[in-house]
Amino acid sequence: MNSGGRFRPRIVLALAAVLGGTGFGIYGALPLFKDLPGGKGNASAAVAPDEAAGAPVGTSGAGASGVGALGRIEPGSRIIDVSVGTPDRLETLRVKRGDFVQKDELLGTLQGYAVAVADRDRIQALIDEAQRRLAAERALGQARIDAAELALQSIEQITPLKIAAQKATVAKLQVTLANDKDILTARLELARTNSGTRRSLDDQRTQVVGGEALLNVARAQLAELERKFELDRRDAQIQIQNARATRDKALAEIPLDSLKRELVLAQTKADRMTVTAPIAGTILNVMIRPGEQVGQQSGEPVLKMGDVRVMHVVAEVYETDIPSVAPGAVVTVTGRALPRPLKGRVVEIGSMIHKNDVLNTDPAARVDARVVEVRAEFDDPAAVAQLTNMTVDVVIAAAASNQATNSQSGRAARP
Repeated sequence: MNSGGRFRPRIVLALAAVLGGTGFGIYGALPLFKDLPGGKGNASAAVAPDEAAGAPVGTSGAGASGVGALGRIEPGSRIIDVSVGTPDRLETLRVKRGDFVQKDELLGTLQGYAVAVADRDRIQALIDEAQRRLAAERALGQARIDAAELALQSIEQITPLKIAAQKATVAKLQVTLANDKDILTARLELARTNSGTRRSLDDQRTQVVGGEALLNVARAQLAELERKFELDRRDAQIQIQNARATRDKALAEIPLDSLKRELVLAQTKADRMTVTAPIAGTILNVMIRPGEQVGQQSGEPVLKMGDVRVMHVVAEVYETDIPSVAPGAVVTVTGRALPRPLKGRVVEIGSMIHKNDVLNTDPAARVDARVVEVRAEFDDPAAVAQLTNMTVDVVIAAAASNQATNSQSGRAARP
């Protein structure tokens, strides 16, 4: 009995060392220590305060120095499933796992892409032809308008000169006629006194009659010029309107706007036949190869990607431990594949409670624990850039520890 009692502490220490090396943890081993003789009192002393309150061992627990939880590593942009909305066959894929791509970069095409591009190019050719026709019709219409405006300008500038000249002719004939009438009156007076000859009187009368006829003709010509001026000007204005209407009709018959809308639709169809990068980031995994079916029927993304220049750890913190977590809290991350414990800071605390997704290796842990996702950004993202979805252990410093750390940093920064 005494001999067996001396070896129990060694067995306990050895078992704790093995479980700690496998990631099971000392807290995961506590239920086993309770069953060992002489280990009941030690297990109770080592359990974190929240364990007594019912927190699942190995899942999440708030101790004096911080909150422990399981977590997974993923890009700060989240893991993005890049898919297509049109069921088709994948024709080409231009990237492979590990490639860095820019936002909106073409990653691949579907089988119908070539047909969609050909239809788009056909519509673009129709648009180019319509634009050339539009330019020709616009030039022809403008030439007709210019000719009509020139005719109107000629009428408005030349015809008034003719009218002015005719008015001068009428005025001259009026003066001549008045003079001839004065002479005729004088000769009539002479004829009464038998002082003048009859022939001279008749000649003067004939001259007056001829002057009146010329004056009437000149007045008629003046009236004709004035009336013709108004009609010619109105006709020229109508010709301008007609030329403009003819031009507008010819331009309207060219379906340029509808062709442009068809081009937008064709480009949209061509875009739906492509796989493009929604963000700038790294290709994490290729799910479908050229020749395989993609789209809504298969329901599987073509590839997965994320921006690994910023890396996060997503810790599933037990709901009762959330009050101990604050934005900016220091986070320590450990795991088998990590060369050393990595540091980070809390950048986001979830606002929904759900069941845990990260599976715990502890058989005593609750598989339906109610947790809140807490995101922390790694200080050294390059160290975990190739470890997306890896399960890790996360310890989030409690609020008191964060204040102490910030105070020490502030004292160290003072001169």
